[in-house]
Order: sequence, then structure tokens, then C-alpha cells
Amino acid sequence: MPEKVKITCKQIILIIMISRGILPITYFPGFVDPPGNQDVWIATLLGYPVMLFFSIPLYLLWKRFPNETIFQYSRTIFGKAGKLIGILYILFLIHFTAINLSQLSMFLTTATMPETPLLFFLISMLLASAYVVRNGLEVLARLSELIGPILLIAVTMIVVLVAKEMDFKALLPMLEKGFTPLLFEGFVITQRTVEILGLAILLPFLNESNPKNAKKVFELSLILCSYFMLLTSIAIVTTFGVGVGKTLTFPFYNVVRIIAVADFIERIDAIHIALWVLGGIIKVAFYYYLVVLGISQLLNLQAYKPIVLPVGTIIVPLSVIVGENIVELQNFTSYKVFTWYSSIFIFLIPCSLLITSFIKKTSKF
Repeated sequence: MPEKVKITCKQIILIIMISRGILPITYFPGFVDPPGNQDVWIATLLGYPVMLFFSIPLYLLWKRFPNETIFQYSRTIFGKAGKLIGILYILFLIHFTAINLSQLSMFLTTATMPETPLLFFLISMLLASAYVVRNGLEVLARLSELIGPILLIAVTMIVVLVAKEMDFKALLPMLEKGFTPLLFEGFVITQRTVEILGLAILLPFLNESNPKNAKKVFELSLILCSYFMLLTSIAIVTTFGVGVGKTLTFPFYNVVRIIAVADFIERIDAIHIALWVLGGIIKVAFYYYLVVLGISQLLNLQAYKPIVLPVGTIIVPLSVIVGENIVELQNFTSYKVFTWYSSIFIFLIPCSLLITSFIKKTSKF
């Protein structure tokens, strides 16, 4: 394994929290998913147990191969054919990194600096992320340890400051369309949480070998992810209502912009943008790191640093391509397409690996 560093439970939890939480605090796809009404906040609560359920295969694979990532134990289980699985995961992660880089940059060029070309933000954010990746997982972990608590407190305080504008009657009636659409939305939320896969890849770097600690990492990181989505959904629904909320491209950003306390605390959207940029860099760097780690492990390289910039030259053009048409990107990332696309990598392939490892009695205990 080219990376020998070990990181703590807390650092992994914060990496996952930032990565999953940064997009919902501006984009909010919940209104276009079933049930598409005020029950969206209930769906975020249901998302937690559903996420735990769908993470079971990856957790059990880690228990069987505690010192290997999915790029490595797929070869242990399937032999040479396992290398193809590793290649598929790398292609998926490159694609997902490009999508996230495009979405993050689109917000900056749309909401803050519309005259600035999208390519400027793509390259700037990619270079910042590449710098973090080249310096290793420990730097990414320490940066998350610094930014994570600030982001958590900031989002909580935003909701507190906007509380006087909230109308909690907008959350009623509950279960208007029944329970089934909410359960399906929990499934959609889970398949958007690609961090489950990233979490499983990071576990071999955990500095504690106790399986109970790994279980705690899964539970706490997904709780914090759900907390972010719950806060944003309640804030948006109670502030704007479902009707207006659906028309807003960046609904939570609009929540931030209406904050005013005694004519003293106003226009704190600059703080939101600063956190967005820092959190976005961590998110892109996280998946960028997983890509170069996977390539180095598949090719048995001694170090991944030499391939960081070459991989970046693939991600940026791909980000331009996927972000060229916003409507097509939104359609692809909707529940109708992306849910089934990501479920192949989050659940179906891990299930196949787990079942095969049991049949072949393959394990690295």
C-alpha cells in the first residue's frame, strides 16, 4: 500500500461529514425526488437506517480484509478478473469527482461571480485539491479536523439565526403521500451518499484495529450526514415553503441571505461562500485521493504522487464536458438516473464480492 499513514476515527468521520454535507447546504435535490413535498425532512431521518443497511456489505468486507481496500481485495477474491472491478471503481470515482467539481464551480460562477468563466473555478479548485492530495491523507485528515467543526457550528448557527423567519406549520400535513415514497427517498439519499464507498476505502488506514471502532465510524459519520440534510431540509421548507423552495436553484444559500439580526448581523452569505469553497476543496480532494490511491494499488506503484497531476488533466476536461449542459447534468444526477448508477458500486458489486468471498472462504483475518 503506497500510503502508510494512519488516521483517527474522528478524522475519518469529519472527512465523510464534510464531503456529504457540503452540497446539500446549497443544492437541495430533495424537492424533485419523491415525495417532493413537506415530508422531505422525514425522508432524511429515514435515510439514516437505510444508509446503515446498504453499508453492511462494505463493512463486512472490511472485517474480512481489514488491511486492504476494495481495489486490492477484489483481486484477492476474483483473481485477475478482480482487476477489472478495480478499473470500474476508478472510472466511477473519476466521473463522480468531475461531477462534484463541476457542481461546486457552477455555484461560484452562478451565484457569486457570474462574469468569471467556469473553467477558472474548475482549475483553481482542482489545483488546490491536488496540493492537498500530493501532501497525503494525513494533511486531508488534519484539514478536515480543522474545517469540520467550523462547518458544523456554522450551519447550526445559520438555522438558529433564521429561526424567527420559520413557519413550522409548513411541515404539515405529515405523511401526506404515505410512507412508501418516504422509504424510497431514503433509498435515493443512500445511493447519493457515495461517501459510504469512500468510508470503506479509508478504513484500512484507521489507527485502531478494534472492529467496534470501525462500526462507530460508520454510525457517527452517517448520523452527521443525516444531521446536515435534516437541518437544511427543515430550514428550507419552513422558510420558503415547498412551492417557492422548488423554484430556487440554491435554496439554502437563499436562506442564508435573508438572515438579519438587529440590523447588526447581515449579509453573512460571504461566510457561507468561504465555507463552501473550503468544504468543496476537501470533498474534491477526498475523491481525487481515492482515484490516485486506486490507480497506484492496481498498478502496484510505490507512490501515487507522480500521477496526481496527470489524473487532474483528465478530471478538469471531464468536468467541462459534464457541466456544459446544466439541464443534462441535473437530469443525470436526479433520482431517475444517478440512483441506479451509483447503486451498482455502493451495493451490488460489494454484495457480489462478499458472497463470493464466503463461497471461496477467502479472508485475510
